[in-house]
This record gives sequence, structure tokens and C-alpha cells, in this order.
Amino acid sequence: MTLVTLPNKIMRNSHHTLLVMRDGGTCQAVCVVNDGRIGDVRSKLGLIETIANRKRDHGEVAFDGRVWITHSDMPRPLHPGRH
Repeated sequence: MTLVTLPNKIMRNSHHTLLVMRDGGTCQAVCVVNDGRIGDVRSKLGLIETIANRKRDHGEVAFDGRVWITHSDMPRPLHPGRH
């Protein structure tokens, strides 16, 4: 199964955004650190769900049971001319 963000379960404060995602009958809390380099979380839900699934599948869950996503988890843009 795949984690999907529940509608109306996106809570933003000044430090991070908390998303509640569901995978079948299981809920997962996902925190996105609000770093100016990540941008608007709502506009990137598909990407954030993909990252959350990968991290959960690889056991990258914090001691509090949450999956934390930071700027370092985001894909890096390709630089033209670099190999």
C-alpha cells in the first residue's frame, strides 16, 4: 500500500507542516520542516508522499513514530553542463 495525505489533515505552524497520511487502515504522521528551500508543501504533496513512503519503507521513522522530511530529502536540480 501507499501513503496518501488525508484531506483537511495538513496543519502548518511556523516551524513545520504536519501531514496525516493513510495507508489502508494505518495512519502515519509526517512532518515537513518548513525550510524556505522546500517551498509550499501543498503544491508538492505527490513528491512528499513519495519521499514519506520511501523513508517509511526503509525504516527511517523517528523515535516519536513520525517520518521527518527536510530539505536534504528533496531531489536536487540537475545542473546543465555538469556530468
